[in-house]
Amino acid sequence: MKTSKLVKGGIVIALYVVLTYSLPSLAYGPLQFRLSEIMTLLAFIDPFYVLPLTIGCAISNIFSPFGIIDVIFGSLASFLALYSMTKTKNIFVASLWPAVFSFIIGLEILFLSKEPVNFFLITGQIMLSEFMIVSVIGVPIFNIIQKNDYIMNILKND
Repeated sequence: MKTSKLVKGGIVIALYVVLTYSLPSLAYGPLQFRLSEIMTLLAFIDPFYVLPLTIGCAISNIFSPFGIIDVIFGSLASFLALYSMTKTKNIFVASLWPAVFSFIIGLEILFLSKEPVNFFLITGQIMLSEFMIVSVIGVPIFNIIQKNDYIMNILKND
């Protein structure tokens, strides 16, 4: 692996973690307003970013109330969404995958919560959160980024 790829991957991991921890009260639970989730659209631009973003999610989930379980299943949900994004041709459709795979987080909360929860309500809240962050906020940002050849050359790997 080229040094430039390692550096890009490390920067993406670090940014994901920092952006997640920047609003820790909103990063975990039924309403997950993670600014870092905007970065998932990098996988739409280049499949290389699937692994760094999955690792960033795993590191961010270490401090989740559900600990190692969230590291495993939260990262699984992210990986599945990211991988699906790489196979999708339209950025808006690609942006929906994190919301689609939110059912995994809903199941996690259902099974691990100390309080009784409604799976459909919890999952719907997480799906709405993902939709707002990735589709409503992220897609317009990435549409602007995609028009800038300089930034796109930096983001794409050889």
